[in-house]
Amino acid sequence: MSQKTSNKAAAVVVPLDLYSADKSEISRTLYGQVQWEELLRNGIILQHRDHQLLERAQSNLSVVLDSPADAEEYCKMLLKIAEQSTTNVVVQQYVFTRIEEILGIGVDFTDANADAYGTKHAKLFTVEVGGNRVLNDNAFVRAIGFSDNYVQKSASVGFATLLSVCEGNAMALVSWINSKLPSTSADVWEVALPALGQVTRSAQGRGALMRTGIVGSIVGILRRVTVGGKAQHIYELVFALWTLSLNEGDAQAYLAAGTVPTLLEFLAAASSKKVVRIIVFTLKNLASFGNENLLNEMFSSGILRLVDNLAGSGAIKQMNDAEADADFRALQEILNKNYRELSSFDRFRSEYESGALRWGIVHNEKFWRENVKYLEKDDFQLLKHMLTFVTSSDPTMVSIALYDIGEFVRFYPNGRVLVSKFGGKQSIMTLLESDNEEIQRHALQCVSKIMVSNWEHLN
Repeated sequence: MSQKTSNKAAAVVVPLDLYSADKSEISRTLYGQVQWEELLRNGIILQHRDHQLLERAQSNLSVVLDSPADAEEYCKMLLKIAEQSTTNVVVQQYVFTRIEEILGIGVDFTDANADAYGTKHAKLFTVEVGGNRVLNDNAFVRAIGFSDNYVQKSASVGFATLLSVCEGNAMALVSWINSKLPSTSADVWEVALPALGQVTRSAQGRGALMRTGIVGSIVGILRRVTVGGKAQHIYELVFALWTLSLNEGDAQAYLAAGTVPTLLEFLAAASSKKVVRIIVFTLKNLASFGNENLLNEMFSSGILRLVDNLAGSGAIKQMNDAEADADFRALQEILNKNYRELSSFDRFRSEYESGALRWGIVHNEKFWRENVKYLEKDDFQLLKHMLTFVTSSDPTMVSIALYDIGEFVRFYPNGRVLVSKFGGKQSIMTLLESDNEEIQRHALQCVSKIMVSNWEHLN
């Protein structure tokens, strides 16, 4: 071992904020704290050339990375040290901080040597398996389970960054993220959120996350945080939803999680421009799926009113952000186009004709105010058909039909007389004794509308 390295072993431990200091400062300080002789005693074999390479890399990392041979040898050495010194906190902190630097994470890109770093070096952390290059991720998988939070954060961010360009054990990282996010500890949040944001940047990572039900987890955490939570945490969580939404197709995951109502609640209360911006981006992606159920949920949750308020207040224009403005206008166009299609009377009639009723914007007060007169056609044939749905075996269809019949009674002159004439009143009255609480509630509301001649005045 060189004298220079031995002297470093005796360096005084310097207090350092590992979460805010510059990466190069962190690695320089940690390098001075590593007891290299102790590693030798623990059986970690470092040859004379290894020590020289460590010294040169510590003095000028960019020069080592510019040499393909040195760069490959140095990265292999870092993984070797991490895998063979699994209980040494300082060593683990040093190795994964160094890997972050190599990958350009947290690097000052105004630095003249900034081009030397980045994911172009990812291949140096791979091995050949079956003719393919895959990530040599054993050290990373072990480190994310380490007891030290900084090691977990540093290793997980490096791991996620490598997975954005290499095939590897994405499920190990995703499982770790899922295990961390439900925690109420602020420290754990600071550890897990950066990795979540990074892993969603790759199709491999997004696919692994979606298979674990991550959308529901993120939305659940947003609800727990509430609109008064830390803006940076809200931003990072919604950023993850936005990047996940880049993979079109899995609308059901967002529906099941209640994503849209939650995002609209945060959008209405957001004071941070970047939070508003990322929510708009996410809603635009979700609207672009073209999924009727998802769009219906947007309209039922009041998205049009909220979007109109944002447009009227000039909140988006004031950002002076061309991308945000373009996405906001795209969101408006998608919503306006689909609202016209989804709220038409033809859409309403087709639901009843197909027998596939579902809650949406053809089952609300605004629709009935504008369309009630169309039920007159063919001697109220559609109304008669609607009344048959109150005997359906599907509780949701019964509830929707009860709601619609009640709204017809509200908005059509003598509507209650017509419902009674066609035999609907008696059928509806029997549902007051239903074992299903939802049916019973809608039946009570419907009967009330039938019995009261001036419902609007009563309200």
